[in-house]
Order: sequence, then structure tokens, then C-alpha cells
Amino acid sequence: MSNGVEKTQPATRRAFLGAAAMTAASYQRILGANDRVGIGLIGYGLIGKQHIGDLKKFKDVDILGVCDCYKPRVEEALAFIGDKRTVGYSDFRKMYENKNIQGVIIATPDHWHALLTIMACAAGKDVYVEKPMTLFIDEGKWMIQAARKYNRIVVVGTQRRQGTGVKEAKKLIQSGLLGKIHSIRMGFYRNIYPGFGKTPVENPPADFNYDMWLGPAPKKPYQRHRGIYHFRWFWDYSGGQMTNLGAHLIDQILWIMEAKGPTLAMSTGGRYALEDDG
Repeated sequence: MSNGVEKTQPATRRAFLGAAAMTAASYQRILGANDRVGIGLIGYGLIGKQHIGDLKKFKDVDILGVCDCYKPRVEEALAFIGDKRTVGYSDFRKMYENKNIQGVIIATPDHWHALLTIMACAAGKDVYVEKPMTLFIDEGKWMIQAARKYNRIVVVGTQRRQGTGVKEAKKLIQSGLLGKIHSIRMGFYRNIYPGFGKTPVENPPADFNYDMWLGPAPKKPYQRHRGIYHFRWFWDYSGGQMTNLGAHLIDQILWIMEAKGPTLAMSTGGRYALEDDG
């Protein structure tokens, strides 16, 4: 599998998951080489669905649980998985009690990443958590402490470093052929004009557990844009495209340069044209 990843051009989640599965020693500690791995997913949105589609391609993986605080998404996930053994959950704590689930994939909005990872480690689960690892530095430290305390494998979904081009760039720079690197510029360009507008404060849908969705975030009145993809434009849940796409770029730079981390960070920006929620 690792050789297959090396030869694959796209930096896909499937390739990254495959590489992680082959290198993780955690399952070997628990299971025999011929046993199956039980996986649970938290957060069945755009990325969660991609993960399920990828996991279904592994013959030795059983998707035993899927959790979401929006009931229609749980039902959609169960239909997509198509396995009668899969249990749908509205509360991740119930899923963590399932001893047959050895690992969990966390594909929730960003503000839940830290707490879900820490609690999964405490429950004896290995973790694949989507990027960004978390929104706050202290939370990241707590996640590392939990992984070490409970002897768990925790993988963060910065899978773009698996791309062939990125690997070749690292080899080239580390070879010294380009001399000393003084500056690196990377960026994403996305045009969201004309924007997505504003939504009124209203009652959440009856089949949506908004309190669970908020979790550790400040309690705010419900608006439709506070869920689904547009949560990224609210500081309570995300850091916008910097924690969405920027997480990939920063990871690539640090990995290519073999740097431990930045010593100084600066930002500039604003809302100059659109008046949207967030």
C-alpha cells in the first residue's frame, strides 16, 4: 500500500488513510494481522461522506458507527454505508462506548476537534482528526498530552503532503541545490462573489440538535449559516479559509523546510465588499 501511495499523483484522503493504516502500530497491538478493524465516524458532511466512500474500499475495515447531530444525515449515512451492523448515533459519547470500534474519524466543524480527540483517546480509540488540528494552541497541547497519556495513535488530516509534487519539492530543497531558502510564498485564490448573504435568527429544525452542534462553542441564537459549510465564516467555530486551506499550506511549508514552527505570525485582511453572515 505504501508503494501505491508513492506512485499516486493526487493527494487524496484515501491514499493518506491507507498510508496511516499501514504504518499505525496501534491496531497490531490490539488485533492479530488477519483481524478486522472497526471504525466510527463523527460528522457526516462533505468530508465525512468522502471518508466513508474511501473506507468502503478497504476489505478489512468495518464501519460500525456514524454520528451526527442532524438526524437526516445519520439516515443518509446509514443508507450509503449499507451495512446492517452500522449503528447511527446522535451522541458521540454513546459511540465511544462501543468496544468493537478501535478507531474514530472526526470530520466535524473545527471547534469540536480538540474535545472529541481527547475523549476518544480516553475511551481507548485511535483517531484520525481532520485539519485544522484545533483552533487554539493550548488545545493542541492537551490533545498531544491525551495521545501520550492513553498511548493512542492520532493522525491529523493534512494529507496534501502526500502529493508527489510536494515530496519532490522537499527533496529538491533539502538537497541544497537551490541554496539557502529565504522566503516561500503560497496561496489559495477563491472567488465567492456574490457571497452567501444573511440569514435570520430562527428556531433550529426539530431533527437538529443545535445544543450538541454548539458543544464547547459560545451559545448563540440559531441561524442556518451557523451550520453546514458556512460555519467557517464564524469565529466561534473556525478561522475561515486560513484554518481551512491555510492549514494545508502551513503544514507543507513546515514539513518541506523541516521547521519546528513559526517564531512570529502576522495577518492582514478585512471585509471590503460583501456583507454576509459571520
